[in-house]
Order: sequence, then structure tokens, then C-alpha cells
Amino acid sequence: MTRMCTRAAVLFLCFWTAFAQKPGFEAASIKPNVSGQEGGSVGPRGDRLVATNVTLKALLHFGYAPPSGVLLNAQIVNAPDWADTDRFDVQAKLDGDARSVPVQQMRLALQSLLEDRFQLKTRRENRVLPVYNLVLIKGGPTPSADQTPPDPSRGFIQFSSSGEQLAPLPRGAMRIVTGASGTTLSGSAIPVPKLVTLLQGQSDRIILDKTEFTSLFDVNLQFSQPAAISQSAESGYPSLFTAIQDVGMRLESAKAPVEVLVIESVHKPSAN
Repeated sequence: MTRMCTRAAVLFLCFWTAFAQKPGFEAASIKPNVSGQEGGSVGPRGDRLVATNVTLKALLHFGYAPPSGVLLNAQIVNAPDWADTDRFDVQAKLDGDARSVPVQQMRLALQSLLEDRFQLKTRRENRVLPVYNLVLIKGGPTPSADQTPPDPSRGFIQFSSSGEQLAPLPRGAMRIVTGASGTTLSGSAIPVPKLVTLLQGQSDRIILDKTEFTSLFDVNLQFSQPAAISQSAESGYPSLFTAIQDVGMRLESAKAPVEVLVIESVHKPSAN
């Protein structure tokens, strides 16, 4: 009986170890990009990861982003100077030929690639960092007249430029329109967490939802495009700090424990 239990435990341990391993790419190409151009992109395309003219920091932002939210620069600790300057093109394919792959699986595969080709070693720890708490004022937002859950398939986030012809937003959807003078953020029948997702992209700090507001609401904000959320640009628009108060919310400066990614060692990638 004891021998059978021991054998079962060993089999379970082997199964769990295999299950817990990160997925990896079947094939991958990493090449320096010496075009000298600014900007780049990284993301999944079916069963492939395609990154063009990106830095190591950009790869870390994608690969180690939390399931909901983003990884900010302040959360990447001990990165070498070249992590912001050297640029790469990455083409990588997962095993099989699936038409689409969950983004979290693609992130884990990128982590494996960075550990292999960049010899990346990291650890996670909590550090107290500046944050913004999103709180209610004036009773909070006015709830939408219709509180029925929106169709999930219509809950997209659209990014547009000023001057484009834009259709009315369906319930549950959000849109950011950027222009030379400022940004317009709008949404129809959205929850607070969805608003926080978009606000995070405009913020230099992590935003924590402290509202406890559970109703759906509509939003239409116009604000400047500062480097920091609390600054105001000379555009005629208020800062996001000021504009958000029009919907009964406020962003308050605070400090809180935040998980950071500490780089213990990393090297420029090996040649293909």
C-alpha cells in the first residue's frame, strides 16, 4: 500500500511539474532593428507573436503585464540602459496551427523566450510606490437608465483620431479619440473597472479603484495630453485630474504596496 501511494505521488508530481511549465514557442527569430525609426508594435497574430522595432522594455511590458491592467515603467526595476535604446524584431510561432491563442498563453511563451534568448532572470516583490486612488465625490456618477448587462461582444474599446467619422457607441463600449489639442474619452453603460483600464493608459501611476460603485454609467471626458496625469497642457482642455470630477470621481495621490518586476540579470539576445 505504501509503495502504491509513493508511486502515485511521484506520478502526480511529474504531471504537475509538466502542467506548471510555461508554454514555449516552436520557433523564434530575434534580430536587431537598426532602422533608427521611433515607435514599434508587439502583439499576437493568430498563433504567432510579432514584434517590430521594440525595446526590451516593450517586450517586458507585454510579456509580464498582469491579466487585467498594464505594467508601468516604475514597476520594472534594475533594467540595463540598453533596455530602453536597443531595438529588436521578433517573430515567434507556437506549436500547432491554432487560428487564435489566448493572450495570457502568448505572454507566458514570451516570458520563456526572454528567459532563453535574453538569459533573463527576474523576481517579483512588493514595494511601496506612488499611486492614484479613484474615489467618489458628489455622490458619484449618474447611473445609466438601462442597467441590464450589455452584450459582451459589443464591449470593445476603440482608438481613433480626431476628424474620423465615428458611429454611436453601443452599450458597453468605450472610445478614445486623440487630436492635436486633447483627448476625448467616452463610454456607454460601462462599469468603473472598464473606465480604470482606459485611465491607466493615460496615467503615470497605477490607479486603484476605491469607489465601490457597482452601477453602469455613461462618460464623456475631454482633457489635455500631459506627460503626467496631474499636469495641464496649453490646449484649452483641463487635465484629466480636473475633467474626471465632472462624472463624480476624483483621483487622489497616495502610496500603496505595488508588485514590481526586479531584473536580476539579463543579456543581449543570442544570434539566431
